[in-house]
Amino acid sequence: MKRAAWILAALFGAAFLGAILMNARLVDQSRRAFAGGVFRETSRIPKARYHLVLVIPDDDDSFFSGLAEGVRSGAQETDSAVQVFRYAASSPADSERFFEIALGAGVDGLIMYSPRGEPVLRRAEAALRRGVVFVPVGTDVPEGEPPGFIGSASLLQGFEGGRRICAALGASARIGVILPAGGAGPEEEEPLFRGVSASIQAFPGARVSALTRARPGTLAGEEAASAMLGADPSINAIFCANSRDTMGVAQVIVDLNRVGSILVVGADETPEILRYIEKGVVTASIVRDSKWIGREAVLAFARIKDGGAPAGPVEAGFYVRTAEGRSP
Repeated sequence: MKRAAWILAALFGAAFLGAILMNARLVDQSRRAFAGGVFRETSRIPKARYHLVLVIPDDDDSFFSGLAEGVRSGAQETDSAVQVFRYAASSPADSERFFEIALGAGVDGLIMYSPRGEPVLRRAEAALRRGVVFVPVGTDVPEGEPPGFIGSASLLQGFEGGRRICAALGASARIGVILPAGGAGPEEEEPLFRGVSASIQAFPGARVSALTRARPGTLAGEEAASAMLGADPSINAIFCANSRDTMGVAQVIVDLNRVGSILVVGADETPEILRYIEKGVVTASIVRDSKWIGREAVLAFARIKDGGAPAGPVEAGFYVRTAEGRSP
């Protein structure tokens, strides 16, 4: 019995040793194959020169998707790898956590959506101390006018929206304004609203009949428009600040069979908005060129990294999309 057990143990040991030797041979062959093929192919792909982080809200507003697309485009031009951090739009405080993570990781550059009210100057100083190039982007210039900021001012957006509405309706304009979700401070102090108010001064009799801030969520524009029109049926124009609210308002106008009786001036450019423009539901859309902002932010980072000084705040401007096409 003992002899049989010894024989079995010997056979098992020999088989185990053979498996180890075979495995070692296969591993060696695999390594040689990789070294001669996969690794050699990979070595021909140059490593990125810079590591960039983009911090933006996790929001379905096309402004942010355009921003990310522009950053990726600029990264290809500057030999940069991009890592995108998204925080819940309902929890903007999480942006600070991603800011600290990026600094702690020692990245080369940090491009960050920076709305009014956030400590942008403090972040710029902290990034400078850590040797990280910080490029804030957004819409309105934050307090202190931090150097290097690139954005598209909602004051100008509001002025253009009000001007186009009054050019069509004149003194009879009764405008409902839907501000974007997440803003801070009194609604009457929002640059977008101040832009609308300034533009209609040239049309005595025209007025803003309703002002509301959209809530977070996909149906925010629909809810705001429904409540606004229900409270004041005299409203004959609605101005929206972003693409999501524009699409929501357009759907409400269609559902209420008010196409043609309520003029809609929206924001930004999506396939859905273009269809609404073609059908006459949306009269015009003021497009903030966030793709340009994102690309320019990366190019600004590269210039600073190469020893250039940060420029003053840069205004990206906008273009307008109508049924006739794009202008200017």
